Amino acid sequence: MKKKVFLFSFMVILLFATYNSNSLNEFNRQKNILTSYTIEKLKNDVYYFPSKKFSSSDIVYQPLERFDLIFVGHDINISSKYFDIFQNTSALVPGRYTHVLAYIGKDTDGFAYAIEMNADKNQTFSIDFNGLHIGGGLHLFCLGNDFGINMCPNDTYSYGMKTYDYMWAKRLKPKLKKQLLMYEDQLLTVMQEDLVNNYPFQLPFDLSLETPLNKIAPLIEDGHQNGSDCVSYFISLFEEVAKVCFDDIRIDASKLKSYYLHDPIGKQAILPAKYNPLSHKDIYVRELLGELGYSFVDNPPRQTLCSDGKIVTGISTPDLLFNSPSMVDIKSFRK
Repeated sequence: MKKKVFLFSFMVILLFATYNSNSLNEFNRQKNILTSYTIEKLKNDVYYFPSKKFSSSDIVYQPLERFDLIFVGHDINISSKYFDIFQNTSALVPGRYTHVLAYIGKDTDGFAYAIEMNADKNQTFSIDFNGLHIGGGLHLFCLGNDFGINMCPNDTYSYGMKTYDYMWAKRLKPKLKKQLLMYEDQLLTVMQEDLVNNYPFQLPFDLSLETPLNKIAPLIEDGHQNGSDCVSYFISLFEEVAKVCFDDIRIDASKLKSYYLHDPIGKQAILPAKYNPLSHKDIYVRELLGELGYSFVDNPPRQTLCSDGKIVTGISTPDLLFNSPSMVDIKSFRK
């Protein structure tokens, strides 16, 4: 009897030690990817992504491939007592989808990774005559494994998918996806360099110390060189590296102004006090554009680098990219 008890105890200890050893190895491998940005080691394997189009929908699963785009948003109707930062983001950014990420691959343990541009959770910021500068940059983080069964052993990312109320992925249409994958190595190299070099976050419009004087906020769409927001990062990267462009993804100054003045959700958008160089108080964007006489100004028209050489102006938004004819849906299924 004692031998059986001893043997059983030994087996339990052995299994526990093996499990802990595997978990530690997973942790160390993942830490190396997240801190050294060794994204070239990630495999272009299918990732079964838990998704839902609406906050009230059941979870379904989409098979994602490298460079598929994940669109996320907050349900403005799920309200806490106060109009919090997430709901305000839903109002500030036109459309249901207010943020976008890209799936880039899996590690050897089957954990999936995404890349995105985002402002820091505890944002540093400064304002001068060259503009408003917000702390943020390019982030690499772990999404979990297939079907969301296991969370990541080492995920210190400050936002994460759980902060969003709904999420859905889309893929570039076949012709564009084929063109993009011809430059797969170059795209991963630029992403890795941007991660290592702390590529900066840039707002899509210019607020500076001159803004109170001229009452003008120019839209910014200046390519990959000076920084990006979440959507312009992928737009500029795919265009400049792979000559891949998207149709119908930009909103011009007049339509953006109309959104804040007349759209029921846009009218709720607030410019937070810390970004307000006028009074350092929260203020509705509609008040700035209406009563106070401020306005957006279009960025200079430019010719894209793609084969059609299309002339574009305005700024891109996640929701317009989601609904672009350049994107196709990814079939989902229930587990």
